[in-house]
Amino acid sequence: MSKNLTIVVTGSNRGIGQGIIQLLAKTQHTSPLTIIATSRSGSDLGVQASPPNEVRYGKLDIGDQLSIKSFFSSIKDVDVLINNAGINNNNQETPDLAEQVIDVNYRGTRDMCQALLSSSPSRNARIVNVSSTACQLNDYSAPTASKFRSVKSIQDVDSLADQYIHAVKQGADAQKDAGFGSPPKSYQVSKALINALTVVLARENSDVVVGRPPKTLEEGARIPVRLAIGELGAGGDKDIGLGTESAERISGRYFGNEGVTDRGWGRVRKW
Repeated sequence: MSKNLTIVVTGSNRGIGQGIIQLLAKTQHTSPLTIIATSRSGSDLGVQASPPNEVRYGKLDIGDQLSIKSFFSSIKDVDVLINNAGINNNNQETPDLAEQVIDVNYRGTRDMCQALLSSSPSRNARIVNVSSTACQLNDYSAPTASKFRSVKSIQDVDSLADQYIHAVKQGADAQKDAGFGSPPKSYQVSKALINALTVVLARENSDVVVGRPPKTLEEGARIPVRLAIGELGAGGDKDIGLGTESAERISGRYFGNEGVTDRGWGRVRKW
């Protein structure tokens, strides 16, 4: 039998994260799937896996670097990382809460990616950074949108995050003057930062496939699962495209559907 694929999913206790676990658990792949469902509580979701797949549970707070370090010290040979965990404080946004969103959604995702990449992942490992239709740069000023699309390093992305937080602390007018648009905006900016991070990681790690699906309202688990274990080339554009016969080199690209109610497996799109 083929070696098990070990897949770590963050934020698996609810919503799309739970949907990802459920879909992976019943997917018959060429290799058995060991699915590690993580959350801050480490709760057992009671998901029944179709043999030979198995689901395990673990505590992980991506906003805490010590928690990330402890997790990766206990888990070896991760083949796939699906970064789904995140928060949204737009409804009650204050400068502190906006910074909390950037810390968890962007910096936590960045730290998870770097922890995996520093752990000597298997060749052809995959990282899936769950994005959102909120990542679109249409409402940003042209110069600021260009900064997101032209990042060369993680330091460039960090700098954009710092610029945004600095502007938030100066007030709504400062945010608009800095090119980020009118608040509340922390969730949208965090997802744009994740997209920019994904571009950099794909460029710097040629042996790792790095993708970013949007978080849709219906069938939201499909695109993350396709990017995690499925075929990424033209054959994967069909709803049955979960094979691995050929994988076009599309690392770093943004996968999406036609709209939030589209139930498909996604295609490469502009963000």
